[in-house]
Amino acid sequence: MSPDPVPVTSEAEWLDALARSRLGPPDTAEWFRGVIVAAHPDDETLAVGGFLQELSARAVRLRIVVATDGEAAFPGLAAAERARLADTRREELHAALRAHGLGSVPVTWLAFPDSRLVEHERSLARALRPLLAGADASVVPWPVDPHPDHRAAGRAASAAAPEGGRVWSYPVWMWHWMRPDSAVIPWRSAVVQRLTGEQRARKSAGLAEFVSQTGPDPAGNGPVLPPRVLAHFERDVEVLFEERR
Repeated sequence: MSPDPVPVTSEAEWLDALARSRLGPPDTAEWFRGVIVAAHPDDETLAVGGFLQELSARAVRLRIVVATDGEAAFPGLAAAERARLADTRREELHAALRAHGLGSVPVTWLAFPDSRLVEHERSLARALRPLLAGADASVVPWPVDPHPDHRAAGRAASAAAPEGGRVWSYPVWMWHWMRPDSAVIPWRSAVVQRLTGEQRARKSAGLAEFVSQTGPDPAGNGPVLPPRVLAHFERDVEVLFEERR
């Protein structure tokens, strides 16, 4: 999904809101196995790349599950071009994980249709259930994120998470399309993961691997993730929401 030409909220406004929020860090003391669900290859890096580094450093066993290959990022592509883009985006994700020092983290690709997860939400939940089984925590897309694929993936993953396991969600397009005072943002259940200088540098290196999203599109138009959008993910904090079940 391409962003609007002009963001609703600037990064400066978000930074001011976060500075005033006094949010604490996530409690991961009892995490031994964590599963991260993404709607598209790059969501996990954008939203929680630093958090994943921190979990790995604490010896939490991680797995990433990606619902789609992101092949519909440019709707005008022919079928063969979409297939090539899907391969490219898989390669980019693995390259990003290596940049994060997470090259050994396993990735499960579910290959549901990009931009159509709402139609496949129940099937996605069924596919996720065995993959999330036994996880101490599931890290999933925020079920209220403005992107419909993210909402569907978040709902499906929350429904599939095991009893007793905690569910944390992460926003992506919230930063671009919503305002800090929006009534739907659950600030009371929010936590902030603060990134070290090394984690931030590795995250930036990982983001740079997603050339298909940060460079011009196949028609020569602007990228899906221009600098004004990437600015939301280059900061030294990441935000998650604890989902109430």
